[in-house]
Amino acid sequence: MTVTAGNPPGDFVQVGATRDGLEPYLDAAHRRGMRTVLVETPAYLRWRKLLGRREFEVEVAVERPQDPDAVRAALGAAGVAPALVLTGFERYVYAGFALARALRVAPWPDVGDTFRPLDKREQREALLAGAPQVAQPGFVPLGPDVGDAADRLGGGDAADQLGFPQVIKPADGGGGLGVLLVDGAAQRHRALDRVGALVNYGGGAFSGIVAEEFVKGPEFSLQGVAHEGSAVLLSVCEKLTCLEEVPDEPGLSGFREVGHVARPGDGAPPALQELAQACLDATGYRAGPFHVDVIQGPDGPVFVEMGFRLSGGGLVALVEKATGADWAELAFHTHLGDAPVRPDGAGGTGIAGQISAVSEQELAAAEALQEPGLTVEIQLAAPPPDPAALPADDLPVLASDLARHTGAAGRVVLSGGPGDRIPALLHSLVADRLRG
Repeated sequence: MTVTAGNPPGDFVQVGATRDGLEPYLDAAHRRGMRTVLVETPAYLRWRKLLGRREFEVEVAVERPQDPDAVRAALGAAGVAPALVLTGFERYVYAGFALARALRVAPWPDVGDTFRPLDKREQREALLAGAPQVAQPGFVPLGPDVGDAADRLGGGDAADQLGFPQVIKPADGGGGLGVLLVDGAAQRHRALDRVGALVNYGGGAFSGIVAEEFVKGPEFSLQGVAHEGSAVLLSVCEKLTCLEEVPDEPGLSGFREVGHVARPGDGAPPALQELAQACLDATGYRAGPFHVDVIQGPDGPVFVEMGFRLSGGGLVALVEKATGADWAELAFHTHLGDAPVRPDGAGGTGIAGQISAVSEQELAAAEALQEPGLTVEIQLAAPPPDPAALPADDLPVLASDLARHTGAAGRVVLSGGPGDRIPALLHSLVADRLRG
């Protein structure tokens, strides 16, 4: 769809709010004169207001945004005429694409006539079938039921073949929710019970659980846009990830992304370019934003998982800082056909890094950084609102959000100066957490 004079742009519908406070799609829609519509749970809309987040022109409360039929009915009742439907949060990516297909609006059909986003288990199976050259950890899909852990494992024999340590994760989680490292069958049973007791974002159960081989090595993520089936790689981010003990579960640890260092994608090694394209081919994803998580193993990159949306965690802004590419704007370009999708490479610093600071000490250390040409930006987080201000019924719905998306004191962004110093400086700010 090309927006021209006399051609009303229609409504932009975002299913799920971003959790990092950025609203890149909101800006892209406003630039086109589109009315902006946000679909979220009533509980998260109330929480979002307490957080002071930017408002959409229309906010539609749906108890289960993961249900595309419920979203479609609510939009109809609100008089919304969607022209473009995109997802702001991982939990609702499945419903977002199903809704666009049912309404026959962008990104359908350019995304692929029959495309549907695959969960973590389905991604692994698709790559095994369609791109066997892509290395990935060994994995075992486990049942979605939350009964006895041994029953979910079928006795544990299949998962035992993966060896230890291994990773337990929900098949359709997001933001690191329920991703645990285990070092033996007893820990695995505890981890499965822990994941089984969690609720997904917005309430509801996970679709399943995956046990996978733990691959040790530097972690990276690729950010890009699919255009007519081709991967346009915008950036490659080195991840800073720490292990943190699970509350009330001594000896059981989960993962948390602490920071990222972004570099332009046009300088990525060929193996990463090829991996991104193989992921698009295997999953059938032809148009739209994507990100791919990889580990650099001893023999090359190892696929971890893929997302069919913009990344969270402030990465949209970091990618633009490093590369000059407006990731959300390029996604709108590919869906609405109003400009080329390849970035021009202008305006970026070439490398930029960030951490999510969790203490005044980390912020003070960032303020003290002094390097020739280095720019240090400190984005303080607002004091967190008191969840007690919400209705009591909201708290179970928001439990995973409160556990995974609160607690930051601010964000520190480094750019300029000798580029090879930025990773070392970021590591110095969070050294205590990385050692943990």
